[in-house]
Amino acid sequence: MLGALAAWGQSVTAITYSEDEVVFELSGETTSKVFTIGDDKPRIVVDFPKASLNIAGKTLEKGPQEFDGQGSVKRVRFASREAGIRAVLDLNAGARFKSHRTKEKQLIVKIGGSVMPRDQSIKSRYFENATPYPRLAPRRVPKVVRKPVIVIDPGHGGRDPGAIGKRGTRESTITTASAKELQRQLLATGRYTVILTRRGDIYVDHEERLRIARAGGADLFISIHADSAGNSSARGASVYTLADRAKNRSKRIVNSQNWIMDVDLTEQSDPVGDILVDLAQRNTSSQSEKFADVLLQELEGSTKLIGNSHRRAGYFVLLAPDVPAVLLEMGFLSNANDEKLLNSATHRKKLLRSVTRAINTYFKK
Repeated sequence: MLGALAAWGQSVTAITYSEDEVVFELSGETTSKVFTIGDDKPRIVVDFPKASLNIAGKTLEKGPQEFDGQGSVKRVRFASREAGIRAVLDLNAGARFKSHRTKEKQLIVKIGGSVMPRDQSIKSRYFENATPYPRLAPRRVPKVVRKPVIVIDPGHGGRDPGAIGKRGTRESTITTASAKELQRQLLATGRYTVILTRRGDIYVDHEERLRIARAGGADLFISIHADSAGNSSARGASVYTLADRAKNRSKRIVNSQNWIMDVDLTEQSDPVGDILVDLAQRNTSSQSEKFADVLLQELEGSTKLIGNSHRRAGYFVLLAPDVPAVLLEMGFLSNANDEKLLNSATHRKKLLRSVTRAINTYFKK
């Protein structure tokens, strides 16, 4: 089940600014979710689950609060959201979200400066100051016969254990063991290069998981999870691919994460660059859908599937516009039968043999 584990009782206590960063000071270590919304007037959104606001005595007890910004930030607005708080950073013209990181009791959001004027010959959306700002190109593989690269992503980890079963099973424990078993099976075929986004019980940002995949030259990305639901009778595996409604988010991370596609965008205008990104995205989506169909056919013979087992969502780990990707939910830890099966190494091996067969079939085709 995707999502971050919230720390209880934490507060946002201050906001500080530097030349290109906004720093949220926290009363303790907590989790957060950072994303952008809006194209014409971009905003950065930060969700702090199970947290409160207490900046210079200002809280949300009487409603939303607003603070003046500095530099690239026009203002910061806070409001209550579900069991936590949401901060919205309204940006000044030309500013854009670049990245975020945590450091002890801080969340640090990095913001880029203005892009080039539209009348310049170099396209502004992908380049800054006539220099291509995508700094992380996918690792170029020599034009020789090579093994397909499979990147396996064990969901959650470290401070984010994911779903917790009725018997105390941690999703991150199940996904780590499953990823290592799948890696073992794939390497045993001699057909693939296999990369894990994490091997131990550590937390890896979603952005970093995608960077690992692209830097490794991934031909297929598989994120492994175990689901949870309020209805304890819900059980069975499912496979997710990227929803159409989320594809604009996929396009935006080409900018915000400084990615280079497998085309030379320096030679293209903005509209043509967008078309090239769209074409890569469509091909990726088509390949993801094909693999999901093959995977579900194989899983049907080894485990119970939930109804409507091919699902679509906007999960971050599915957003890479040039890496076919699926998210596999192996079962529900909230269901006693599924939890027991997922704790069984024998069952996991059987289920993951189906995944291995699906990968073999996919690459044969």
